[in-house]
Amino acid sequence: MKRMILAGILAMAAGIACLAQAPAGKPPAPPKAKSQEEAKAIQAMMTAQGPDAIIKAADDLQTKFVDTQFKELALATEANAYRSKGDTDSLIKAQIYGEQTLTLNPANVDANMLIAEILIQTTAAQALNKDEQLAKAQKCLAAAQDGLKNLTKPDARMPDVDWASVKKENSARIHNDLGMLASVRKSWDVAITEFKAAIADGDQPAYEARLAATYQQAGRNAEAIATCDKILADPFTDLPPAAVAQIKSYINNVKAAATRAAAAKAGPATTPAAATTPAPAPPK
Repeated sequence: MKRMILAGILAMAAGIACLAQAPAGKPPAPPKAKSQEEAKAIQAMMTAQGPDAIIKAADDLQTKFVDTQFKELALATEANAYRSKGDTDSLIKAQIYGEQTLTLNPANVDANMLIAEILIQTTAAQALNKDEQLAKAQKCLAAAQDGLKNLTKPDARMPDVDWASVKKENSARIHNDLGMLASVRKSWDVAITEFKAAIADGDQPAYEARLAATYQQAGRNAEAIATCDKILADPFTDLPPAAVAQIKSYINNVKAAATRAAAAKAGPATTPAAATTPAPAPPK
């Protein structure tokens, strides 16, 4: 499933061009465009193609409509656009815009996840501030879980099934992030629990691949092999052939490492362990 940032889903569900206010006694109204020109600028940001175009549209919205109620959305959108570029400088900018989003709303689910994921991705094992960075990632993910739990459907017109799907997809992403965080800390049992929870909420190949790799790294080779066999048997008909080939190549490597480790463990006591740490899991 193509992932959209949660803030964008909420904005579109609310209807960006609607100018009406919520009746008294109702939950706070979602952000509203104050003019058709502002609505067009928001729509341009939401439909822009490519990170550079998205960044420009988000900047234009904030420059032309300084008091826009969609500043939080614009900052979150810009953070995700920079993150998608992937280079070191862009990741730094993505984190900056994510932090600015949290300044406006500390409970913003997407910004908390984005910052946590960047910290997990960029914190080197030997970094002097490793513990501090990972603790910050843990705090962001806890805030994301709390924020997601407290979210209510933004618009009565949004079908319940769609809203439930949005929340489950983001819950899966948070559990996956917690699993990756635990993996960096080599807390294998915690990582396994979190990846299983991610799969329960959103069964994606990347989550299963990480679970298989974590079983192997934890020395639970029989479970690693069984999980690899399950993944290899899946045709993944909804994915492009190149993506399927990448996933299965990675899983074959994990299975080979688990198989070697299991054989070494079963062999003579003098046989050195052959377990190897597989390459990083494929991107989400």
